[in-house]
Amino acid sequence: MTKNRKGRAGCHQATLKTSKRTYNSTGRAARVKGFIVTLVLWGWLPWGLADWLINLGGQRDV
Repeated sequence: MTKNRKGRAGCHQATLKTSKRTYNSTGRAARVKGFIVTLVLWGWLPWGLADWLINLGGQRDV
């Protein structure tokens, strides 16, 4: 499946969105945090360490 390279306005716009990669890490950060919580729930990681790891990146709306 090819990635859509068009901008928000569809095909009637001046320039196409030409970048093939996006560097938005919001999805990646949410998956990492979910993985950390899963490890805590399974008992493989202590709560204190998980809290420290999650807060290590600073405040974000994830």
